[in-house]
Amino acid sequence: MSVQQIFETLEYGPAPESKEPAVRWLDGNDRAFGHFINGSWQSGSGQRRFESQNPANGELLASLTQGGKADVDAAVAAARGALPGWKAARSSFRARRIYALARLLQKHSRLFAVLETLDNGKPIRESRDIDIPLAIRHFY
Repeated sequence: MSVQQIFETLEYGPAPESKEPAVRWLDGNDRAFGHFINGSWQSGSGQRRFESQNPANGELLASLTQGGKADVDAAVAAARGALPGWKAARSSFRARRIYALARLLQKHSRLFAVLETLDNGKPIRESRDIDIPLAIRHFY
């Protein structure tokens, strides 16, 4: 068997960075996102939306709520309301929560890397090997 014949018979599985899990996740969220404020998703005060598109092919990724002054005010009020409890909590309690964020980012790092690449068009290698690990490291 020639080398050419060997290559013609090889079947490759999907790359670990296949976009299919990200597409399923976007579809599972109806490709529409608002703001996460005070523990719940908000649609936005003005209900103005804009589309996020894959710069490589123009494909619609999601419709996003554009925040306005009222949204910023709500987020700031929620943060100010949570601050006294956060400050009063033991450092070990706060550390566990921040560590859990790092672990969740790490657990879903391939999904985040693919979403980052689809959203801004950068190479998957940069998202996977630099951007997402750096975000995880910030929380650690």
